[in-house]
Amino acid sequence: MRCWMLLPIKRLSGSNLLISRVIILLCCHLMKFLIQFAGVALGLVLSLYLPLEKPRPTWWKWLVVAILTLTTFFALAPRTAGTFADAVLMRRVGAANPVVPVKVIVNEVLKQEQTDKETMPLFMMTDFREQEPVQAMVRVPATMASQLASGQTVIVAMERDSVGADNMFIARSLIATSPWMTLPYIPQLEERARNLYFHVPMSWVAMLAYVVAMVFGFRYLKTRDISYDIKSSAAAALGTLFTILATVTGAIWAKFNWGEFWNWDPRQTSIFILLMMYGAYFALRQAIDNDERRGRLSAVYVIFAVVPAVFLMFIMPRILDGLHPGSGNDNNAGPLLSANKEDLNIIKQVIFSLAFGGFTMLFFWILSLQVRIKQLALRNRKE
Repeated sequence: MRCWMLLPIKRLSGSNLLISRVIILLCCHLMKFLIQFAGVALGLVLSLYLPLEKPRPTWWKWLVVAILTLTTFFALAPRTAGTFADAVLMRRVGAANPVVPVKVIVNEVLKQEQTDKETMPLFMMTDFREQEPVQAMVRVPATMASQLASGQTVIVAMERDSVGADNMFIARSLIATSPWMTLPYIPQLEERARNLYFHVPMSWVAMLAYVVAMVFGFRYLKTRDISYDIKSSAAAALGTLFTILATVTGAIWAKFNWGEFWNWDPRQTSIFILLMMYGAYFALRQAIDNDERRGRLSAVYVIFAVVPAVFLMFIMPRILDGLHPGSGNDNNAGPLLSANKEDLNIIKQVIFSLAFGGFTMLFFWILSLQVRIKQLALRNRKE
């Protein structure tokens, strides 16, 4: 939803405006997917350039630690800030708390306005919309007005004036001055959106582990080399771990966003079925004593299970209506894939890219440790 009653600083005429918007949107989408793909690609390249049987170099380990530390810091430390349009949207949808943190530049004091309770200076402020910054008039409490200066960048908790137009707002409090960095405000998710920087990469690794297990299962069927069965089962074990982590982080997010830890939403249901598929894989392995037969049947199982796993994780939740962002009834396709300009924030995409790359490398690091431990145990058993 766009707020056309707001006052854009720059206006282009007719066809030039349309063409410029289309070009900007296409460029934003291209940059968004390139940034996200870069994190995944770099994580895979750095993880696969050494065999799993070899220890990771010291610099490689420090790189993983640095990437995950940066991901955690940038996901949790910066303030969240939106635009005037977000405050208008929250008022229009009847949100219980329509107050939105908005990052603005203080332009000037227009006049003093007398309300029933106090005199409130009226400021002209400009928000930080990426393509079309917007100016609006903001009534500010006198105690807060003394902390503002012309040209200052601040984050202000504000809401659209319930009796005014879409270019009239009321400031409730001053959150921060001269913020060094801000994360995009996502309506309906707000601060809870920070969980996405961990939940989404964990879900990605849960599916990546299934694919890795399938690849090594196929190699085992082709060569009958027990080392490939070890790699396949180790990948499946880690996939189970990351599936549990994704389920837990998703349940925590659901509790604060939907009111319950578990709602049998299509995406929750799909990841639960994926967890059961992992469980069935290990139940099969535990039921067979012969190494060769266990490896063969496990490989066949994981190869045939990949197709329904992909359907459950990437297709079914997007064609069925549900509560989860990106469901069939969500026109925005969720905050990660949304076409809204507000969701094309470069900072958000860089954090996601770091998270995808870092968790991918962490998966292969632990996988390498597991493979070497299992191979050492197998050698000791044979001796």
